[in-house]
Amino acid sequence: MRRRLEQLSFKAMGTACSITVTVVGDDVWSAERALAAARAEVAACERVLSRFLPGSDLSRLNAAAGAWIEADPRLLDALDAALDARAETGGRFDPTVLPALVAAGYDRSYEQLRPRLPTPLAGWRAGAAIEIDRLGSRARLEPGAAVDLGGIGKGFSATRALAAMRRAWPLVPGALVDLGGDLAIRGSAADGEPWRIAVAQPNRPDERVALLERSSGGVATSGRDGRRFGPGRRYHHLIDPTTGAPAADGPIAVTVAAGDAASAEAHATALAITPVGRIPAYLAARPWLTAVVVPPGGAVYRIDAGLLDAARTLMRGVPA
Repeated sequence: MRRRLEQLSFKAMGTACSITVTVVGDDVWSAERALAAARAEVAACERVLSRFLPGSDLSRLNAAAGAWIEADPRLLDALDAALDARAETGGRFDPTVLPALVAAGYDRSYEQLRPRLPTPLAGWRAGAAIEIDRLGSRARLEPGAAVDLGGIGKGFSATRALAAMRRAWPLVPGALVDLGGDLAIRGSAADGEPWRIAVAQPNRPDERVALLERSSGGVATSGRDGRRFGPGRRYHHLIDPTTGAPAADGPIAVTVAAGDAASAEAHATALAITPVGRIPAYLAARPWLTAVVVPPGGAVYRIDAGLLDAARTLMRGVPA
């Protein structure tokens, strides 16, 4: 039976997005229903999770730091995912870096940024407390704290959009949600094989450095060359929680495949601020991850549980 792809492209969360579904035969109506359900879920997540929308639940949470606020379940679930990610990454991913990010100059949506020098950051520390009260449908930050769910929010939203597609079309043969490079994946592509995710060389999108095949889970990419800002574009958005400043070390880009898109995004962010020589050890402690690492001026490494010894050999002499 004939198989093909139906796709919906749009802009949301400050980035280009697409939703793709595999259609077997002529079931166009089910495909359109699934695409619409996913698009609606992305819009709902943006209304709740964006730090750039003054009326979002996240903006209200940040503005009321120290006090409880009632919150949409999406925010509570996203905060839970962010706290889990902070624990999984040993604090290399931290959702409470927003004050440091704003001080560095990322104080509005990327397309509206204007060059300015960083401002002094006093009194900030990593690991601020986030409290969640499920019975009361509410959340609270410790006084002075603020949360950014930018990257992990896209991964979280991609996973929810994929779930919305499956509710709208339980027998969907395959689906892929792409929110600015954060991918949630299910089933097979038009050829009946797993989805093939091409990993491109940073700043050279036509040059492929790796190909990942996945029929479930999530894939995300993080790097320091995509979103640069400030005078001469010298700063980037990857804050090192140990310093409160844009990370000085780390690969140019890293792509991670994990069990879901939010986890993939969190680990990609953590690895993007990790010195390249320490990345094999990080992945050895987390064998469920696969990573494609593009170091500054060096060879590209694909590292997973079966390739760790080879990666350590290749990366001997790389600064840790």
